[in-house]
Amino acid sequence: MSQNEWYLEGKKPSLGGWIFQQMAMGAVYAAMFFFGVIAIVLIFVAIGSALPERAREAPDPTPWSSAPESMVVVEEIEVIIVTE
Repeated sequence: MSQNEWYLEGKKPSLGGWIFQQMAMGAVYAAMFFFGVIAIVLIFVAIGSALPERAREAPDPTPWSSAPESMVVVEEIEVIIVTE
């Protein structure tokens, strides 16, 4: 006695086919996002390498970020604890 399952009958896609299609589309979307991010990074690298050497010799826009620790001024805060 053979059993005919409902998802194997007819010309409609089977449940397994539908699941595969959904997972495949998710993989395609993930690949598009991944390679899109890689493409954007490569575009910025290409633009940066196309700039003249003089453009890369600009001074640091935040001079305090590269200052020695002895030059950095830190204010001391006095904490007063009041107890009754």
